[in-house]
Amino acid sequence: MRRMIFLAIGLFLFSISSFAQEVIYPKAEVFGGFSISSIPGVASFDPTTGLPTSSRKSFKGWQGSANFNITHRLGIVGDFGGQYASIPGFTVFGITSSGVSLNSYQFLFGPRLMFRRSKVTPFVHAMFGGLKEGIGSISVTDPVSGLSVTTPAVSSTGLGMAFGGGLDINISDRLALRVPQFDWTLRHIGSTTLLGVTVPGSWSTGQIRFGIGLVVKAGGK
Repeated sequence: MRRMIFLAIGLFLFSISSFAQEVIYPKAEVFGGFSISSIPGVASFDPTTGLPTSSRKSFKGWQGSANFNITHRLGIVGDFGGQYASIPGFTVFGITSSGVSLNSYQFLFGPRLMFRRSKVTPFVHAMFGGLKEGIGSISVTDPVSGLSVTTPAVSSTGLGMAFGGGLDINISDRLALRVPQFDWTLRHIGSTTLLGVTVPGSWSTGQIRFGIGLVVKAGGK
């Protein structure tokens, strides 16, 4: 009986070790693709009346990340992105304002939890780091006096956080399609001065970012 118990325990331990050896996962996964951010508090204006038409703006650009896997479920990810938009110029009461370019950059780091399957890999993450947003130069012209005032481009860098996840569809052992990655991004932008007016820094919690692209898997454990 004692031998049977020891044999059962040995078989149990051997099955655990064999199962652990069968779990094969990449050492690193690199993602690159297209990104869209929907950012609140960025007004669009009617070019004829100069009145605001929307308080939310869509930015389009790129996104890339690399996660280094500690286990088959846990990894550390570094995520980077850049999105761009523009607001067209408008004329109000004969005063003309030029269009302005806008940009937003993210550089975030944190843990990622993955649920690996043979065909798909869902994942969730929490990332922390920085966010930089910029506004290009603006020219305002009075047609009567011909006076033109141009403000310089300004940018501000602040704290950033992102909570979200996504789904990778495995095309092969080395390649997957991410459709998509979703992030709810919190951002804190410091105070900026535009046209002599200082806007105090504040937290914004309404930014949403989507990413879609290819994932390349490197190495194996």
